[in-house]
Amino acid sequence: MISSIKSMLADIKSKEDISTSTIEQMLINTYRLLDSEDEENYNLCLSSICHVANINHSDLMVQQLLHDCIIKSRIFLYDGLLQSIRPEYAPYISAQDSILQNFYTSRKTNTTLTKPQKEVFDLFQKHRRLIVSAPTSFGKTRIIREIISSNDYKKIALIMPTVSLLSEQYQDIKKSIPGYTIVKSSKVKIDEDENYILVLTPERMSAFMDENPKFQIDFFVMDEIYKTDYKLDDDRYKVFSDILYRLAKQNTHFYLIGPYISDFSEKFREKFNAKFKRFELEIVQKDYYKLDKIKNKGTHFIENSPLKIIGNPYKNLYRIISQKNIDGKFLIYRYQKQYVEDTAKKLANTWQVKPHNEELVDYLSQSVSADWDLIDCIRKGVAFHHGAMPRHIQDLIVDEFNDNSPTGINYLFCTTSLTEGINSAAKNVVIYDKKIGKGDTLGTLDRKNIEGRAGRFMQHFIGRVFYLETDDKKDKESIVEIEYLDKPRPAIESLLQLDKNDIPEDRNNLHNDFLSKIGKLEIPESLIKANRFVSVDGQIALIQHLRHFSAEYFFEDHYPDKPIQTKILSSIYDFLFTENDKGRNFDNEAGKSILIQLTNYYAFLKPSFKQLLESDTIIRQRKEQSSRIRYVFDLTTKYFEFVWPKYIKAFENIYNFVAVEKSADIIRLDMLIAQLEYGTTKPHEIILRDSGLPNEIIGKISKFFKDCKTFEDIQKITSSHRIEINRKIHSIESKVLDKYI
Repeated sequence: MISSIKSMLADIKSKEDISTSTIEQMLINTYRLLDSEDEENYNLCLSSICHVANINHSDLMVQQLLHDCIIKSRIFLYDGLLQSIRPEYAPYISAQDSILQNFYTSRKTNTTLTKPQKEVFDLFQKHRRLIVSAPTSFGKTRIIREIISSNDYKKIALIMPTVSLLSEQYQDIKKSIPGYTIVKSSKVKIDEDENYILVLTPERMSAFMDENPKFQIDFFVMDEIYKTDYKLDDDRYKVFSDILYRLAKQNTHFYLIGPYISDFSEKFREKFNAKFKRFELEIVQKDYYKLDKIKNKGTHFIENSPLKIIGNPYKNLYRIISQKNIDGKFLIYRYQKQYVEDTAKKLANTWQVKPHNEELVDYLSQSVSADWDLIDCIRKGVAFHHGAMPRHIQDLIVDEFNDNSPTGINYLFCTTSLTEGINSAAKNVVIYDKKIGKGDTLGTLDRKNIEGRAGRFMQHFIGRVFYLETDDKKDKESIVEIEYLDKPRPAIESLLQLDKNDIPEDRNNLHNDFLSKIGKLEIPESLIKANRFVSVDGQIALIQHLRHFSAEYFFEDHYPDKPIQTKILSSIYDFLFTENDKGRNFDNEAGKSILIQLTNYYAFLKPSFKQLLESDTIIRQRKEQSSRIRYVFDLTTKYFEFVWPKYIKAFENIYNFVAVEKSADIIRLDMLIAQLEYGTTKPHEIILRDSGLPNEIIGKISKFFKDCKTFEDIQKITSSHRIEINRKIHSIESKVLDKYI
């Protein structure tokens, strides 16, 4: 039976002319195999259902058998998708079918769960501390609503890795969960009698917990939980794992979710009594095509059409997207920002202008540059997306890609910035490169995350994945490991964030040796610990330096003057920056000088994006306009908003420690930190910025919110003054306001 289904599936995938009776027999076999409790067999049945449904067969018997298989699979929403594709799809629905569907439909939210979703929900209700690994389109986040609705939690935190995911989850929760104050800003005034759902990034959650140390969470969710893994080439794992530790220590219930994880730290699960459940089934099935320019040259048949693969990957891409039988939108992965932009531009140069969102083009011309390559791309139905772009522009591009109207974007080039839980309308994913980041080989987890973007539940039964480069290495197990528990020699910066009784015995010597070292230097552990994840060696060196030269950094006003600020930034760069912080643009003395010069310009003169883009320093660094735009995006999103604020706060802590030692006056750098991180020092504008709005919009509407103290105040004013606010902003900015507020 299994071999028969697999054989028929192969025929369907190759677009062989299959008789109706053969399809009927395949569905009968599928119906029988659904009695199996083996997940591999269940996934095979889903593949059979999806591939037959994708044929959109008109035969009434095929439709009835397909419906019966869908009911037995307990993926009831397949029926709804079929009805939207073929309105005449009308199988007989028995009373038993309705009873079964009602069993999987929540009385609280009226949401119909799939069989695996209900299994997850039931597991959570039993264990209360659950870690789930499941592929994209499984519907992991939909279960959040059911958990909240079915339990009496008062204080909830939803930790999302990106502002885009945060906004998506915020909108969903706001519509479906009554009885809570729902906030997406760390700047919130807490009333102990209120019920709260905080929807925050890890960084914002950390800031909230520091400012509200007595706030006790009952239940929390962390999405993309693999980001806590210390093996990632990304220092952000430290913030993720720190928040996970701090929240789990509150004796909370939790639901940790992520795709394609083969296991989660056994030591963490034991310590916090957590259950791990792994699913490998694909609700949206995938068809895979290896079209490597070296290994797979020659003619391939895709959707029953010939496709010749040659030695030029771009021409191969062009041939794939030009095939009329290969329908749907395309997400094309390239591993570096410049390649993403260059390949999108190359495609756009060969495409005709099509109906497009003229308001978006006008807005980007005004707010960024009329010469930005993205604008010409959008006119051709092409776009690009990467992590250096401002979050609101990233979201606007994804919205255009998800728009199925004639004006929507059809081809979106991206780095991994679009593979981390963002829901898109891509039916097709093209993996152009087998690399990631600076050129390392694309790992199993990253590759699967990219593949997982092919096909979207309730839009497609089948997604397609095309490889223009392939790697013959076997998939590696994706085991998430927590640094302080699983790394043989964890960084002292991570150990310092733990309660003393949580430091593993075999790590005690590392901790004790460090305490002995700083004790001899008369440096308190609390000072080093307060500067979370800032290099301890750098901190010690800076303390020693300031003990001799602190007077040179002293100032009395709210802001340091330019010479002192330059000296502060220079010392931060010298003592606290890591090599990753410096990056390729600022990794030598000349680069350091340019970075400090631009930071001073931004802090003192508060230029708009366009003014910064057109400054002499930027023009000298990058001659070509699109390269300049990338450079300024990276400068603002990485350095002004993240790197400098973190280290300036650490510098303030360290300087003031030394000042107290010397019985000298302390300094305050909070105004400089706010100016860099938020682009403003006004409290109401910080709340607006914290919610995701860009400074370009805030500058136009700030006066409406000048008396606001909390995010709730912001929401009330937005609602009551919406007509006046809309008169002040572009129509696209109004759309951004809807998404973030």
